[in-house]
Amino acid sequence: MTDRASGNARSLQGLAAILAALSLALFAWIQAGFVRAFSDAAAGQSMLDVRIAGYESEDVLAMLRYLREHPDPASILRSMYLGPELIFPLVLGGLLFCLMRLVGPSGFFFGRPIPPGAKTVIFCLPIVYTLVDYAENIAGLMLYPPATPSDATVSLLASLLPIIVRLKFLTLVVTVILLARFAIFRYLSPDGSRPS
Repeated sequence: MTDRASGNARSLQGLAAILAALSLALFAWIQAGFVRAFSDAAAGQSMLDVRIAGYESEDVLAMLRYLREHPDPASILRSMYLGPELIFPLVLGGLLFCLMRLVGPSGFFFGRPIPPGAKTVIFCLPIVYTLVDYAENIAGLMLYPPATPSDATVSLLASLLPIIVRLKFLTLVVTVILLARFAIFRYLSPDGSRPS
């Protein structure tokens, strides 16, 4: 039984390593191939997707107006959505989920053991991140040229995108913080596995 458990852990570690390499490669491709190209084509303006602090509805509308008048940055943005952004959220979400399985949510919050329901919610965070990232990409494809959305769709997406991007980064940051916390707890616990 112990051999099987250690085999499963090694398989999960291997999968996590592959997903980490893919995530880094896709991130580098997005940054070098699309973010920089967009900035060059848009006279130094950055795409909304890379604004970690978030953005507002007015920023979405301003970007829409700009992209309608400048087809080159619009083409770069669309290519990113239909290129690496088709798989990057899934790969990163899978990596976060594998890491969560490896560190195993355990320990205490406010002096009490983590209840099973909370563990389920914690394991859902990488999945929520993935879904929200895809929602942001789909909204961008529906909004920015060559799409021609109605005024009602523009208004709806301009109000939803700032919420979506904040939720995306929130789930990502909370997941990373929890991963760090559980890894530290596991390392410091008397029966935890320490790196060799």
